[in-house]
Amino acid sequence: MKRQLHILLFYLAAAVLAAAGLASCQNKELYDLRFTDPTAKAVTVRINWAEGLPVPTANGMRINVFSLNPDVAPHYGKDDVSAHGGLVWLRPGTTHQTFAYNYADNNLKFVNEHDPALIEAVSTELTRATYSRAFPDEQTIDQVRGDFHVGIHPGYTVLDTDQEQFFDLYPADAVKTYTFEIRGVAGAEFIASARGAISGFSASYFLATGELAAEPSTLLFNAQANGGQKTVTGSFRTFGRLDVTNNFTIEILYPSQTPGEGIVQYTWDVTGQIADGTNYHILIENDPANGIPEIPDPGTVNENGGWDVKLNEWNDIAVPLE
Repeated sequence: MKRQLHILLFYLAAAVLAAAGLASCQNKELYDLRFTDPTAKAVTVRINWAEGLPVPTANGMRINVFSLNPDVAPHYGKDDVSAHGGLVWLRPGTTHQTFAYNYADNNLKFVNEHDPALIEAVSTELTRATYSRAFPDEQTIDQVRGDFHVGIHPGYTVLDTDQEQFFDLYPADAVKTYTFEIRGVAGAEFIASARGAISGFSASYFLATGELAAEPSTLLFNAQANGGQKTVTGSFRTFGRLDVTNNFTIEILYPSQTPGEGIVQYTWDVTGQIADGTNYHILIENDPANGIPEIPDPGTVNENGGWDVKLNEWNDIAVPLE
């Protein structure tokens, strides 16, 4: 009985190792073929930048290569190259689709990297206690920080030649920048800090199609007050809005010696301004009687020589990417 059990365990272990070996063959790093397949050919991936686009020089670009005929070539490989490209080693006679994107210089998480149709860039979750109390059912995320450019080559067939081979990628910016201005903020010179939020935006971007994830999220971002112009202004970066209502919320912190005061929050529906997808500037004319009230002059300082400002729960909390 023990001998039969040992034999069974041996075959089970062999099966597990075989499966692991098969999986590793299907997901080799691109440079592996140079050493494991004597027929592999060097192909230069050239990344071309349009004038005016920032070039990510520090960490370069990631390239994901997917075989369009996986029956004769590894299905998938990836490598990190310079901002202008690099060499990959591929089997002659095979055709590959290639993605290039700046992987490291932003706060994004990438999922489904082994699937060319589903590879996705996902925004970082971010929470703010003051906002979540007012809107507890909303999913809140950080704006996209840093650049995010994506270039795709639909398919290059590797030739069986020792002559130089190459193909070109042309990255484009996948992130949109919105600006905003709230006018008529009386007492703006007394604002200590301001932050904003806007609902109805997407948390992720599908690289292959440029489509957005359909579930709406709320972006959190900072704002700046200008006392002389009586304005609150700022900007935020995003993959894009969804076809839903866009509520814009501003939160203002000001000095107060009265417990429970010192924070103002007000929301406007700005859908009509940005729904057509051509306008990226939000302009709000504030009415102190029906909007942000006049920010009070803090008056005299307290006996310690400073304002008794309550800052509890004003900090944002980033949720680490797994």
